[in-house]
Amino acid sequence: MSRSSKPHLALAAWGRLLALLGLVALAASCTNTVSDIGVGLPDANADTGAFLIDTLTVRSSTVLRDSVPSSNSTYLFVGQYTDPLLGKLTARSAFRLGLAGAFTPDPTAVFDSVTLILKPDNYRYGDTTKTQSLVEVHRLSRQTPISITKYSYVAPRLTPMGYDSTHVDSLLNLNHRVPKGRARPNLTTLRIPLDNAFGKELLDRGKAGQLSTQDDFDAYLPGLVITPGANDEGAIIRLNATSTDAAMRLYYHVPTDPTTVITSDFSLAAGARHFFQIRANRNRLRNIPTASLGVAASAKTGEQTIIEGALGLQTRLEFPYLTDLRQFGNNLTITNAQITASVPTATLMPFVPAPPALSLYYTDAYNHPISVYQSNITYNTGISTLTGIEQGTYNWSMTSYIQSVLANRIPNNGLLLASATPEVPSRVFIGSTRNSQYKLAFRVYFIRVQ
Repeated sequence: MSRSSKPHLALAAWGRLLALLGLVALAASCTNTVSDIGVGLPDANADTGAFLIDTLTVRSSTVLRDSVPSSNSTYLFVGQYTDPLLGKLTARSAFRLGLAGAFTPDPTAVFDSVTLILKPDNYRYGDTTKTQSLVEVHRLSRQTPISITKYSYVAPRLTPMGYDSTHVDSLLNLNHRVPKGRARPNLTTLRIPLDNAFGKELLDRGKAGQLSTQDDFDAYLPGLVITPGANDEGAIIRLNATSTDAAMRLYYHVPTDPTTVITSDFSLAAGARHFFQIRANRNRLRNIPTASLGVAASAKTGEQTIIEGALGLQTRLEFPYLTDLRQFGNNLTITNAQITASVPTATLMPFVPAPPALSLYYTDAYNHPISVYQSNITYNTGISTLTGIEQGTYNWSMTSYIQSVLANRIPNNGLLLASATPEVPSRVFIGSTRNSQYKLAFRVYFIRVQ
């Protein structure tokens, strides 16, 4: 900018200030209402009574809500991956198997094999080019059965998942060895051979009439747990917990017809009880909350906040000086108000899923979501007018929120921004208003009605 242009800018700013002061002086003659009429985006021109404010304070912080239920999801997760920003993520799942009816095989039946069949979809969190263990299988402990009346939660401290992981012989994998493979996105069926001794025992109990009901079966096998190997590193995969093709399949035959394979399925869908857990050691990012409903201001996390579904990380937005808009007169029409939340490019990585859609909630003063303000706010990319490079953003309207606050219909407690799919561990980082490159922008257009 040349020096000769500065006096003109100063005069323009002084003229605008005089216009604003004139509006404030007239405020006493206005009624105490805020119109809900929206007339589009006006020019920010004091001569026409239309104004733009883009300096309202927005305080952003990361909130932890660790009581995320997972037993109401249709998903299971298993695997391990070190996220460059969040640290090592470990996912494991537990599920009950169900009987289609009384399991009463022919008394002469001979065991052949037993296989756990799981149904992955194309969701991956991690490096699918790496070979990894797919996957360890354990018996769920009788002391920690899956509750039929209560939610089970993602956080391990809230829901125990008991199984013996200390002895090799506790593995139900065939020969107590875990097969290796790559969790490629086109892998739609995962077949895990199980221990022969376990399969023979299952068949023998059926022949003895000990597995006639679901209660009989639960008493014998409360469930299975699938986990990554302790030192495994690759990708977290997502499985369908309600697919009718997901089952433990027992193969056997009768001596009089040895070439005919007989199968009995104990399906996950018929079991109708399952949950998963995901934990992060968080050693890559300091200062994020560790206590439930705890808060960390964006200044403590590099002028950015975090939203992550399964780990319960959300972003709180507060607007402490919103009611100061009344200084422009009580009879205001908020014609348009928008927030643009920018995603720091460095947080987008090749092996991390694309940022999720978000939902925005009204909240109380203690970070409890009250009701939905706006759902399914999608992630968009485009060329930034500031940098000229591709930029990822979320955009949503704040018009109705501001109108409701100024009309005293709701308290100004702010909003909670959360993943629209809270059971999925996809994450995104959002820049704060003080982030020099990836700024959270809040623009309010309004007019004063005479």
